[in-house]
Amino acid sequence: MCSGCRALTVWLAAAALLVAIGCARNEGPRVRIGSPCASCGMAIQDTHFACVRGSDGHYRQFDSIECLLRDGPARSGESIYLPDYDEGRLCLADTVWVVQGSFPTPMGGGLAAFAAEASARDVGVRTNGRVGRLHEFVGKARS
Repeated sequence: MCSGCRALTVWLAAAALLVAIGCARNEGPRVRIGSPCASCGMAIQDTHFACVRGSDGHYRQFDSIECLLRDGPARSGESIYLPDYDEGRLCLADTVWVVQGSFPTPMGGGLAAFAAEASARDVGVRTNGRVGRLHEFVGKARS
């Protein structure tokens, strides 16, 4: 195997490990369908968009990334979890890519999160959207 191929293989394996750690299936908070959104009060209906923030077992649930952003940036000691749209499981926010595009979301802001950057970029292209990390959307979400 060529040295460039080995380096690429190692890089891809490391990236896959980071995504797996950030989107662990059995750790962190869970979304409860039917629970009210901590921001708008709407019942949470779709795990493709529902988010969670908090710490030490005290978590607040949101029906969309838009509502989570309206609640402000993470406070000291808080973790933010966004759903991987493709699989519906929660991931730490800093491990996923956020797309803001022209597609329906619970609050109409067109925000969705993806664990795989390639998926995010594909959706971004198809929906005339932009792709970035959550912190890039703070204060810029449409409501």
